[in-house]
Amino acid sequence: MSRQGLLTSGERISILLGLALTMLMAAPGYYIVRDNERLVLVCAGVAALVVVSAILWQRASSSVKGSAHRSLKRLLLWLVAGVGATALWQVIMGEPAFWYQWLPRGMTIGLLLHALYGWWRPVEQ
Repeated sequence: MSRQGLLTSGERISILLGLALTMLMAAPGYYIVRDNERLVLVCAGVAALVVVSAILWQRASSSVKGSAHRSLKRLLLWLVAGVGATALWQVIMGEPAFWYQWLPRGMTIGLLLHALYGWWRPVEQ
């Protein structure tokens, strides 16, 4: 396998972007509670992840970019499933929580499910 193939993959790009999106969803909570140090760290982390993802996208071949498009679609489905499951859990348990508290948790669950699905599914030929 070439070095290019080791550096870029559709799954890796989608997981990096999913992590950036998940971190970005935590930012409003830090802003609301006025935790400026964590807000700055989250924004810097998101910026770093987006830059790394853009570099990987630039170096990717057309087949990897096609794989990344499919993987990003799956990521969005998993994120919606994670947020939906977390919202349902909040309704069932009746725990009072604001949206900025449970939204990052749901996104994290969706991202973990996406990564696990990518790890366990058969390799595409």
